[in-house]
Amino acid sequence: MIVGARDPFGFERLHYLVGETDSRGADAAIARREPAGGQAVQWGPGIRHVLRASGTSAGDADVDAIRGYLADAHGHMPGDARAAPHGGVTGGTREVPFNEVHGGARLAGRTVLRNVRAVPPGHALEQTPAGLRVRPVDIRPQAGDLHALLRGAVQRVLASGQRVALALSGGLDSALLLALLKELGQQREIPAYILATGLPGYCERDAALDIARRLGARVKVVRVTEQDFVRALPRATRCVEEPMFNLHPVAKLLLAEAMAADGIQAALSGDGADQVMRRDVSANYLPLCGALFGAASVRLHAPFIDTAVVQHLISLPPDPGKQCLRDLGSTLGLPDRLVRGPKRGRLAPAMDLSSVMDRGRILALAGMLDLDAPTLRTDIERMQWTTLALTLDHLQAPLQP
Repeated sequence: MIVGARDPFGFERLHYLVGETDSRGADAAIARREPAGGQAVQWGPGIRHVLRASGTSAGDADVDAIRGYLADAHGHMPGDARAAPHGGVTGGTREVPFNEVHGGARLAGRTVLRNVRAVPPGHALEQTPAGLRVRPVDIRPQAGDLHALLRGAVQRVLASGQRVALALSGGLDSALLLALLKELGQQREIPAYILATGLPGYCERDAALDIARRLGARVKVVRVTEQDFVRALPRATRCVEEPMFNLHPVAKLLLAEAMAADGIQAALSGDGADQVMRRDVSANYLPLCGALFGAASVRLHAPFIDTAVVQHLISLPPDPGKQCLRDLGSTLGLPDRLVRGPKRGRLAPAMDLSSVMDRGRILALAGMLDLDAPTLRTDIERMQWTTLALTLDHLQAPLQP
């Protein structure tokens, strides 16, 4: 019996508990057997959720997985069009394009704890007499009408009965969603939320407002500062439960919290278009988006990873330049800067983490994990180690000096 599955690009998180022996093997595919009586649930969206639901304490830190997180410093955040090396697949025997896990230096299916695993993108978690097993699930290409498929995905969110908003950046993907809302006559009914950071090179307020004005959208500008980002970092880390190398995901939490304060229950987002068009299934960014919005009790909907949309897009050759989306933008009357201009990266600038970074704790942690002591001279290193320490503390991992 399948108890859960992840989409091909890993938008939804799914974790499960493994036994002590399995947790130490890199290729273990079967989790420990269900306890007598079958009362404890051993899977769920987050690591802490799984531990609580199963009545289990955090296991030892998975040092090999942590090394992978620390080595994968440049990952695949939005705007990064580099190809990723091939990674392993837990529980699969066939090589299928959309079941392959591309995670850079990160270890597929591993978390910071030895006794909790992550189901890889494009895989299902199955209950068997022997325990839980991870197996690949195929998704088949099926060409369709991209315009109609995206519009249908947006309409389904609007028909949910929830209060819906649009997360509007200054880029092509969210602008396409706004254009579809206008086509549906909903651009005034569905507010467009814009995050204004005021940070040089990392504020899309003007570009987003320009699109909103062109399409007649109702706008809510959410103004935040560097201090807001830093203060929110511990909250964000508790949500994502893994080390981060850049503060950009925190923007998702700040925007989601602003929406929640206004009573918004569901958000439309342009997330996922880059990953689908590049065939990037590393799942080191999309799952964070959903988790951060979910922590604010706002359900994140990404039409670009709607099943029918994905089936159409994977019927086309990989296209990091997203020409088919640019063509649709041209059809919908979006400005030339979006349909012909280059994509802009979205990494957040370096920020002062001194209020949340415990240098002594980090150096002690490196010793406990038998890892080289970090110099903490670069922003990436400070971010990685600060969020690693926050994550392990949040999960109450047993660390001994």
